[in-house]
Amino acid sequence: MWYQMLDIINVASVTIALPLIMKDVGFSFDQLQWVTSAYALAYGAFLLVGGRFGDLFGHRRIYIMGVTWFSIWAIVNGFAKDPVVMAVGRALQGMGAGFTVPSALAMLTTTYPVGRERNFALAVFGGSGAAGSVIGVLLGGIFSSTIVILGFIIIPASKGESTVSDRRIDYLGICSFCAGIVCIIFYLTESPASGWASAKTLAPFIVGLVLLIAFIFIEYRIDYPIMPLHIWRSQRLVASCLIIVCVSAGLNAIVYFSSMLFQNVHGYTPLRTSLNYIVHGVGGVFANILFTKVLTKVRSKIVMVIGWLFFIASGIVFAQVKANSSYWSYPFGALLLNCMGMAPVWLCCQINSVADANDENQGVVGAVYIVAQQLGTPIGLAVANIAANSKNSISSIGAELLPGYRASFYAVTGIAGAGLVFTVLVACNTDPVKSEESELVEVGGGSVATVAGDEEKQC
Repeated sequence: MWYQMLDIINVASVTIALPLIMKDVGFSFDQLQWVTSAYALAYGAFLLVGGRFGDLFGHRRIYIMGVTWFSIWAIVNGFAKDPVVMAVGRALQGMGAGFTVPSALAMLTTTYPVGRERNFALAVFGGSGAAGSVIGVLLGGIFSSTIVILGFIIIPASKGESTVSDRRIDYLGICSFCAGIVCIIFYLTESPASGWASAKTLAPFIVGLVLLIAFIFIEYRIDYPIMPLHIWRSQRLVASCLIIVCVSAGLNAIVYFSSMLFQNVHGYTPLRTSLNYIVHGVGGVFANILFTKVLTKVRSKIVMVIGWLFFIASGIVFAQVKANSSYWSYPFGALLLNCMGMAPVWLCCQINSVADANDENQGVVGAVYIVAQQLGTPIGLAVANIAANSKNSISSIGAELLPGYRASFYAVTGIAGAGLVFTVLVACNTDPVKSEESELVEVGGGSVATVAGDEEKQC
């Protein structure tokens, strides 16, 4: 669970410090999102590489290399005093995380087969992320430096060893995918400030689309692709990727703008702001445990629908905040609703995304899922920024910022509504655990059970 916690600690600690970073390092308001988006950009670009390299060379080895690189740049960023230096450092730090998290997830999914044990393990994995959000806002970068040592001590050498015989590297696929994703995320990140149709952003977007189309063509033609295209035959993976984009978009937008609300409107210190999020982290841990038990009796699609209703409610409650509101009047309830909505949807997506993958592709499938998750971050920030900027001006300060922040929370409600629609339309009506049970019946039940198992697997 340490591996998931590392990434969330980093995101949470930086998010809380954004107002101070803007003041001390010299970022403008429009540039400030690059502190988080530069990390997300590089993270998303190198996830697929990290996941596939784990499949080829061993997940334990790739994990330790990635987390070492991550920690080095975490220290460098702590001393940065220039916006460009910090943005570059954050990108290089994100590169390290891109090699770390897919291998961590793959070590878990290759250890536990599809079923209740894996569901519980993934709940702990997700719960550690929620715990990381609390640790991150309280301890920041101090905790992350210990992860390298834990990687050597805790992970047995036998875990995460590669079973792939063909270890040729798809360099063309790596270059086209990384460059394409960077261009797309740049467009999503920079367009709210520069304009969605400006040459500065539109040209990279077109280049990114061309590169990603070329990437798909390369993967179709090559014998050793970095992303085998057959993984997309899984409807569970496709649905999970679409849904997690909405989860990540809504979650990151709420955390970003609630942090701004607490500090810029209510005048809270960074420490006071960080304490406000304890309910979100602790609630996320308990929600993961609770919904793991619920999933033994209720289909994941229904659980996700319930989660989205909580998520939508959290955005509506946050939008009711006033300049003189206390933390306990609206924000506390909104954060509690948000974690109760986020946890079940996130858990179900994580379970379903890797359910149909074999051990040799667990790294790349997990990476594809996390790429979708990371794409949600700039999308959510872009949508919420558009809403906020439509109500606020550059000169707005204090309580004058409140209309824009309210608009951003309503934008999050819209994102959650889109996630609910995706869940209803594309999520599987059957669960991977039930697929496994159908196949077990096949051993003693003949051809009828075999057909049932195949139908379950195809949703």
